[in-house]
Amino acid sequence: MTERPRRRRSDDDFGRGGLPLVPLIIVVILAGLLLGGALAHFFGGSGSKSETKTIAGLPSPAITVTPIASPPITPSPITSPTHSAAPLARKSPRVVAAVSPTAAPSPTATPSPTASPRPTPVVRSSAKPQKTAQVVAVATVTPSPVSSPPPTHKPTAPPTHKPTVPPTSAPAVATADDNASSVVRSYLGALARGDRSAAAGYLANGAPSETFMNGSAHIQSIRSTNVGPQRYHVTADVETSGGEYYVTFTVEQGASGLQIIDHYAIKPQ
Repeated sequence: MTERPRRRRSDDDFGRGGLPLVPLIIVVILAGLLLGGALAHFFGGSGSKSETKTIAGLPSPAITVTPIASPPITPSPITSPTHSAAPLARKSPRVVAAVSPTAAPSPTATPSPTASPRPTPVVRSSAKPQKTAQVVAVATVTPSPVSSPPPTHKPTAPPTHKPTVPPTSAPAVATADDNASSVVRSYLGALARGDRSAAAGYLANGAPSETFMNGSAHIQSIRSTNVGPQRYHVTADVETSGGEYYVTFTVEQGASGLQIIDHYAIKPQ
């Protein structure tokens, strides 16, 4: 059996059936070159340009510091007895301007970079110089003491002292009532001292019966009343350690004078 001879493909077959191969390869190569160039320009071109091309920032405006003039301080002299005020030196105001540096614009890596500088604010210092305090020396003058003439003392006559004569008072006349009260007071005093024999001498008869009278007894008050011719009632208020007593006496004129003829004591409840 004879082998059939193989059929060779000729260029006419490509022309008749599919796309031409050579133009397609050329198109692919060109497209690759264009794409590679575009990528190289996009990624690598910006780095080379940043090295060679220098973007100059816009010059920032100069900062001008305008000092505010303050009125000059003129020292006012103070009038004093001795003019010795020395002028004082004034300190000149010092203006310190705080300048904040402005950041330079950062370029942006774009195919067409455009630098947009930001406006730099103008800083004006408004510092006012402070007024310096004035120190004015004032001289104080101590007044010298003025000597005054010594006062002249005129001799004065010593006062004459006249002897004062005490007024003459009439001697007190003891009445019969006072005598009766004196007899009772002497009687009670003798009993307070414990001298009963002396107390018995003031009685017309009998013996003393006031046993409450002791050293602590004392007479608060005593009163005498005339009840007849040479007859008297005497009442004595006596305070003792045992209490208070009212003692009544009847005093009458006897042969040897006033004597106690009757007496009794009452202790109030």
